[in-house]
Amino acid sequence: MAKKTILYVEDSSTLVNMVKYYFESEGYTVLSAENVDDALKILDDKTRIDLFLLDIVLRGTHKTGYNLVKEIRAREKYKNAPVIITSSRDAKRSEITALRAGASMFIPKPFDLDELYGHVEKLITESKRR
Repeated sequence: MAKKTILYVEDSSTLVNMVKYYFESEGYTVLSAENVDDALKILDDKTRIDLFLLDIVLRGTHKTGYNLVKEIRAREKYKNAPVIITSSRDAKRSEITALRAGASMFIPKPFDLDELYGHVEKLITESKRR
């Protein structure tokens, strides 16, 4: 089975390290970026991303996870890729905005890593069937 790759766009190094450790122990490759501009550089690289995990609010930029979802969807090879948006902000409003922006799912913070893993596996499996 080929390794699956996640791009995690999050400005909290603590969260990035936790997610990275967990998913890499499950056989995933986890790439990370602290902001939208760094994530776009990775997108423009030849690396294949199987799932995107994005925070909404990112330090040091006016671009948000919502902006990044639109950028992801604008690229032909990622127009149907699974995208999960996370946030500790007003969950209901953030979920509605995330889904309208093109996200596959919204998960409020703090999230449980086992639960996140289940969602990631489900979304990747569903996307492979398309």
